Amino acid sequence: MKETGKLKTLLLSAILAVAGSTPVMAFDNTNILVEEAVNHIYQQRYKLAHQSLKQAYEQSPRHPGVHFNLGRLFELTGNFAEALKEYRLAASLDTSMVAARRGMARCSVELKRTKSFEAQQQQAQTQPAAAAPVVRYNPPPQTARIVTQQPAQPTQPARVISQPATQTLPPMQQPVNRAAAQDIRLPPLPLRATAQASKPAGEQRAEALLDSGKTDEAVSALEEILQNSPDSPRAHFLLGKALSVKGDLFASIKHLEECLRVDDKFYDAYYLLGRNYSRVNLLEDAIKNYQIYYVVKPQASVALEIARIFETMGNPDKAKEYYSRANAMNPGNTNLQMRLSESSGNLANDLYLRGNNAFTVNQFEEAANLFSQSLETGNLQEGSRRDAVRKLEIARFKIREAEEKQRPAREGFAETRHNFAGTNLKYFQLSDISFKTRFTGPITVEWRGYVSRKITRYGRDFLLMIKELSQDELEYMNRDRNDYKLNSHFNNQPTFLLATRRGGFPPFAREGQMITFNGTTDWQFYNIINDLGQTVSLPSFEFVSAYPD
Repeated sequence: MKETGKLKTLLLSAILAVAGSTPVMAFDNTNILVEEAVNHIYQQRYKLAHQSLKQAYEQSPRHPGVHFNLGRLFELTGNFAEALKEYRLAASLDTSMVAARRGMARCSVELKRTKSFEAQQQQAQTQPAAAAPVVRYNPPPQTARIVTQQPAQPTQPARVISQPATQTLPPMQQPVNRAAAQDIRLPPLPLRATAQASKPAGEQRAEALLDSGKTDEAVSALEEILQNSPDSPRAHFLLGKALSVKGDLFASIKHLEECLRVDDKFYDAYYLLGRNYSRVNLLEDAIKNYQIYYVVKPQASVALEIARIFETMGNPDKAKEYYSRANAMNPGNTNLQMRLSESSGNLANDLYLRGNNAFTVNQFEEAANLFSQSLETGNLQEGSRRDAVRKLEIARFKIREAEEKQRPAREGFAETRHNFAGTNLKYFQLSDISFKTRFTGPITVEWRGYVSRKITRYGRDFLLMIKELSQDELEYMNRDRNDYKLNSHFNNQPTFLLATRRGGFPPFAREGQMITFNGTTDWQFYNIINDLGQTVSLPSFEFVSAYPD
């Protein structure tokens, strides 16, 4: 028994230890970390990119994007063996990832080239060095000397020079710290040169043709490349660029979109797409592509383009924002400062004119908001500024006046929502005596109806109402639709009375309005005189609360 108790205790301790070591909930931000790493890679912050990808790998070790970007990172830093491993993992986890298969091909080529170079070096080191060839000096043959007449010179004693048969030179001094050939390491190539070298030869030739102005030849070469490699993002980009130069903008847009379909991180295509969309006046698409490019590669020229498009779209506040960004990146540019000042003035004037339009059509809340914004810019002319201040005060007064008028409606709505009907009667049940006998006191209803007349009798106010019939009531009363036209006999059901003390109805409960109300009934009827002078008996409700529809 003691051993069994000890075993249970050990099992319980193990279960509690495992439960204590298991996190209750973990937030998976792998995609966010991958995006951060991509941004670091484009900014050449490789150490930060590696930290982000390492953290992402710890959270999601089978995420294909993590392994693909690790492969990119290793490839850019020259570690092609590790890059090949990561590209293979990414391709196995996501078989549709074309970019991973291309990375595998690039790294395989680099590894073969590196192994070939190392083999040549080892072969050169293992072979014995050949003896240096002996160079012998043969003096030129003696020829007759021709002596010409020279000015007389002072005579000097003749110097006899005797030459030995063999003259030996001293050995050259060797440097103290001479590095061995195998220890010499060349500095890595610049990233741009590496990227240029990794491009296929056909694309390099097409790009060279495009740069030299031979656009038609470049287009033909790129179309031939795309027939063999339809998923080459750079070929699509170069063809889009060439077509853009030729002025065929929609065909250019098609190839640039195809480039981004294959590789959505080809950010140069976003910039060119933004420019082409702007040229064909598709401004919203231009803004979208420009902003994607601007987030990754913020430049003053791109901010300026975005600001101009917003200005064309009639959005001066956004235009001012991007003019400010461009000016912050290039503060010494007088043209930018001038455009920023003009944009501020245009923004203030635009807000003022929109405020005037809203004020004219009695949209006082919008007018007050627009006038306030235009005054806050501080760029209104003096006459416009005084007019904006005056109309702003009027608009605020009208807003307060409207709020005071709407207060009974808001209070009525709150009260009506608070007093829910206990039993929502049908209209035909008001004349059903057997139904009435089921209740020992008044009941509360919530109905919606049309105010036909306002009547004052017996020192009280009455509203002559026509109820909005539900589908059940329409079928029971053999009607096809609601009709709110009151006949002169006042007998077109569903008419009824809504009664309260003198002046007890809210101001919105007037003739010609639809209201939703709470009322109580104990099946009481009042006699009123119709338009023909006849007495009509109608059911009555005591008013509790209401709100307009």
